[in-house]
Amino acid sequence: MGRLVTPLAGYVGCNEALAVIAGIPGARLGDLRSLPLRELGHRLVALRYVIANREQWLRYFVWEPNIARVDADAPARVRALAARIDRAMTQLAELEVQRRVKRMAPEELAERIVAGLEDGDTPLDEIVALTIDEPLRLRTFERLRQSAARLVSEDPRAADVLYLATYDLRGLPATTVGEGALRYLIVADKGEMGVRAVREAAAFGATPVVLYSERDDDGALQVRLAEAAGGFSIALAGSFRESYANFLQVTERVLAAYEARFGEDARAELARSAIYPGYGPLAENAAAIAHFRRHGIVFVGPTQDTVLRAGDKRRFRLLAQSFDEQSVTPGIVIDHEDPEAVLDAVLAGYKAGRFAFPGRLKAANGGGGRGQAIVDAPSGVPAAVHKVLSEIEANGWDPGVMFEQNIADTIHLEVQVVRDRFGNTRHFGMRDCSEQRASQKIQEEAPPAILRDDPGLESSICQLAVRIADTVGYVGACTVELMFKDGRYYLLEMNTRIQVEHPVSEETHRIRTTRGDEPVDLVALQFHVAAGRPILFAQEDVVCTHVGREFRINAESWRPDVKDSRDGKCGLFLPNAGVFDRIEVPAAEDVLVALRAAGLAGIADLGVRFDCGFSEGDTLVNKDPTFGKLIVSVATTPEQHDRRFELLRLASIAVLREVAIEGRQVTPDGKIVRGSTFETNVSDHVRVLESECLRAHVTATGAPQRHVNWLVDALRAETVSPSAP
Repeated sequence: MGRLVTPLAGYVGCNEALAVIAGIPGARLGDLRSLPLRELGHRLVALRYVIANREQWLRYFVWEPNIARVDADAPARVRALAARIDRAMTQLAELEVQRRVKRMAPEELAERIVAGLEDGDTPLDEIVALTIDEPLRLRTFERLRQSAARLVSEDPRAADVLYLATYDLRGLPATTVGEGALRYLIVADKGEMGVRAVREAAAFGATPVVLYSERDDDGALQVRLAEAAGGFSIALAGSFRESYANFLQVTERVLAAYEARFGEDARAELARSAIYPGYGPLAENAAAIAHFRRHGIVFVGPTQDTVLRAGDKRRFRLLAQSFDEQSVTPGIVIDHEDPEAVLDAVLAGYKAGRFAFPGRLKAANGGGGRGQAIVDAPSGVPAAVHKVLSEIEANGWDPGVMFEQNIADTIHLEVQVVRDRFGNTRHFGMRDCSEQRASQKIQEEAPPAILRDDPGLESSICQLAVRIADTVGYVGACTVELMFKDGRYYLLEMNTRIQVEHPVSEETHRIRTTRGDEPVDLVALQFHVAAGRPILFAQEDVVCTHVGREFRINAESWRPDVKDSRDGKCGLFLPNAGVFDRIEVPAAEDVLVALRAAGLAGIADLGVRFDCGFSEGDTLVNKDPTFGKLIVSVATTPEQHDRRFELLRLASIAVLREVAIEGRQVTPDGKIVRGSTFETNVSDHVRVLESECLRAHVTATGAPQRHVNWLVDALRAETVSPSAP
């Protein structure tokens, strides 16, 4: 028996596919229930799998009694369809069908495919040819990519038909809403990203639907905004993990809310909806994505097989190695979960010279500094194995680890990428995210000043990120992360979601059009892709016009006298909760006028943007201290171009000094603490910008001591310089 054609992640079985093509009422491909075009989409995809697997399925599988139990006439309809497939196979050998497919206009080809699905007298020649003839499928997919902009605009149904007729059956089709009719956006994130998503949904022309925790976020800003925009909200029960992270409850509540609101039209309206995870706990969750698909909910983001291929650090490493052996750190991938097997693999790799100590043991699916341990010598491997495997089990991550040689004191860089279902991939430059505390970024810079004198290297890294996204068939927004040191880069992983720091890429780039430069909106672009639309601009139209820096505004402040339990040293950022009494951010025009009045020349344009999840009177009680993001961007006059990063530093200090966020602390249950002050890290950002390290970084002198751990080390050593005059 030959090898069956099936998706790598997800299930398409013989009986369900035959039930669909036999026209049994309600039959669907279970793992692909959110396909565009609903019944038509399921018939098309099911037929392609039947064509690809017909000899094995119809000859060796027990299928007749299974579908006959539901519909006695179904086996006869399957046999009749099989005869039509056989006739088409005969025609295929004469090559006329392939020539005809190549000559057909996309709309005509889509009509022929639909006719073959709906009319028993219409030959299945085109569908069979596109399924069996791989070169023809690839050429037709490329023709679809080239004509997608016109086709989606003029005949979106035809675009969906051709996409479903030409995507690779070994993978999963992109999760997109059929015929571009994205009517409802279900926001499954909170705080500043939840607020951003609601506003973007309304601007996109969709109705915002907000998921919120009854415990923490009843009446939160994103809920108020959604309802003001004509949308509605869906309450979730329990803590953060029990609500926002629980895709079982999310699915149950969404289906119930749609049933209650739309009645018999609930399924039709759900087919016009998509759930947006932002960068919340549902993002990068392959199990959640698969669960949503099985229940007919379109996910704004990649398919679960892409998350498993690209989001897993082991698989990403092996993929990067296939492009360039030197693009990853020396190390090994370990698929074992038994502690003794992991220990033996690490020691064997060291003995074979695959890496040197010190090294780092990393969970394949960890993140944010979790699930890893630095090992100074072979004697420390057993303790590291115990620590990392325990964290994998505690967090419910997929098993598997890597051991990599530790490249100390590196710079953290990343590339922003977006790709649509037609294979159009665009990058939006790079970011430098080396200002961190506790493995969490607090400042991000775009483009990286460290690469300002080597545009060729930056371009090659971005092109490699695009190549990786193309290879895994990514659809949506993603980020490729890497380390950089001494002129070399080491690819780390792909984040299969939008990231917190994406606004700094938006503020520093523009889309060049015949009408002039237009802003970059990555969230709107995510919605655009989820609606099945192609990216309409070329890579050369993406231009970097500004330099920018993003500051995560956190409800926390630096405490030099508090011991950090992770390393036993003094100095720690302590979070706190509070009620907001005042939130004021200066206007860019006012800051620019003041800077010019003070004698600072060279800034041609200043941008000040504040993304915040709260308004005055709101209370922050959750455990995530980041409640806002301040992005400052600068375009300089030509003669001051070489000073652009220094001018950005000075402008950022001026903006931060005018930010006023005031309030009172609250206890975990939300009660106000009398006489208390709600503290933020705004002043700490100024201290960082005024440090000798940052001063050196933004000038030609460089900053050799700057790396991902420099910030906390500098604060602990009290090396922050006095305020500049």
